[in-house]
Amino acid sequence: MLTVMVLLVLALVMRALYLHLHLARAELVRREEKGMLTYEVRRHVGMEVLPSHVSEYPVPREVRIRVVRFTVIVLWRKEYHIALPADACTHLGDISADETDERFPAWVQHRPS
Repeated sequence: MLTVMVLLVLALVMRALYLHLHLARAELVRREEKGMLTYEVRRHVGMEVLPSHVSEYPVPREVRIRVVRFTVIVLWRKEYHIALPADACTHLGDISADETDERFPAWVQHRPS
């Protein structure tokens, strides 16, 4: 029984570490705190490799991530991806959150309507 508990705790710690590292790459767009729960919207702009039957080459994408945290522990996350124009490859770092905001649902917008 002790072994099962140790493995369960280890799995939860590894998941929390993985999610922390995954979300650390994404820029914080918006944060709302309600008691011990924190609701965040994060974004990441970059080149994404699609399955080979869709495209042989990486394509520019923006990802918005809705995150729910209890204190600092990530409880839940949901990602929403959109395609960017092909010419966005030359200036990925210059694309602001406001430029693509209208293409996302309200729950991941920079300034929700």
